[in-house]
Amino acid sequence: MKKVGIRFKRTGKLSFYITDIDDIKLSDSVVADTEKGEEIGIVSKVLDIEEGEDLPNIKRIATEDDFKTQKEMDDKAKEALEFCKNQAKELNLDMKVLTAEYTLDGTKLTIYFVSEERVDFRELVKIIASKYRARIELRQIGPRDEVREYPTLGMCGKEVCCRTHLQNFEPVTIKMAKEQGLQINMSKLSGACGKLMCCLRYEEELYKENLKKLPKVGEIVKVKGEKEKGKVTSVDILNLTVKIRFGIDDEDEERYETYPVEKIKMSPKHNKKEEKVEDNETDENIVEDIIE
Repeated sequence: MKKVGIRFKRTGKLSFYITDIDDIKLSDSVVADTEKGEEIGIVSKVLDIEEGEDLPNIKRIATEDDFKTQKEMDDKAKEALEFCKNQAKELNLDMKVLTAEYTLDGTKLTIYFVSEERVDFRELVKIIASKYRARIELRQIGPRDEVREYPTLGMCGKEVCCRTHLQNFEPVTIKMAKEQGLQINMSKLSGACGKLMCCLRYEEELYKENLKKLPKVGEIVKVKGEKEKGKVTSVDILNLTVKIRFGIDDEDEERYETYPVEKIKMSPKHNKKEEKVEDNETDENIVEDIIE
């Protein structure tokens, strides 16, 4: 018996199953039962099963007939999508219908939509169910999930992370941008979805660790090999260097030098417990941050 991790969507979460198919391998297409019904997924991991694990079995390796059925279901879903859009418009529902998908066995139809407010779509569900004779689910998704549904380029020029590899949406805060020394500018910090870019989180831990080693801008510090103290004018967080201005009391004699952080003798206050900062500066707090 083998334990396999299956992904039913390109960037979907892994679902684990067991199988007695000895020659199963990565990238194989398989049919398995999910909470929605039968679906075709891709094998993304093959592991040894651990003792005591209770996992469902995959049904089979996907066949040509399965792919043919999936194509039929996809075509049927497109038809249902157009029907749903027209009905939502006739019912004057404030919603944007995005995509629709059928399970492989055709027992469930899921329709995804976005809306800024809560929508009473009970009448719409009745109309769709009477036409397509299946279990109907209308699922409201957010702006990030909406962008995932279409091929979209990010500011970096590559396809957005949520369509290529990002499986989970984790909170992204203004505090992360501040810690990375970025200017608080929504046009530069926002992704295609209008929210803060997910990539702000990728190097967050590195920036946090480096910031602990660096003095703050404006701090008066002593430099090894220098007789006088200097004032920190800027820091390079990634390279761990500090730019110091000497001649604080005599502007005619001022000079600027850059040193690695190892040469900086910081005040004892630097090692004390940092001032508490609220970590709830999410997208909703962006306006307050810009005003400040």
